[in-house]
Amino acid sequence: MRFVYHPPTRPAGLREIYVYDPDDHDIARLVWQVCDECRCGSINKISIDPEWQRRGRGRRLILRALRDGPAYAWATSGQSPEARKFFPIMSAETGAAFTAHGPSCPHTGLDRRGLAAEHIPPPRAVIEHDI
Repeated sequence: MRFVYHPPTRPAGLREIYVYDPDDHDIARLVWQVCDECRCGSINKISIDPEWQRRGRGRRLILRALRDGPAYAWATSGQSPEARKFFPIMSAETGAAFTAHGPSCPHTGLDRRGLAAEHIPPPRAVIEHDI
């Protein structure tokens, strides 16, 4: 597996991780934001190819995001039926609430209708090995 991290281009900006399988197919993605000033985080998007689900990848991605704000208040965008099962499990494990449609702070500039509209991938990405 290869994990490629795109850091935020501004404070409280979008952070992304793409996960690629051994054949270099894009199989998962996590998009999140953290505001250090307001001590809040938001899981904006998590998607895992159905073939790769239930193997711990979503858990690893969420745990990676939480490292950026371990004691922060965490929220999520709208949740699919699968996410409504997943996030309570992660909440019990981590203590983060993962409130669906939780409020965002004024620093994130988050518009949940146009999730990645303000995001232009940075010119460099970091391959993470410790996810």
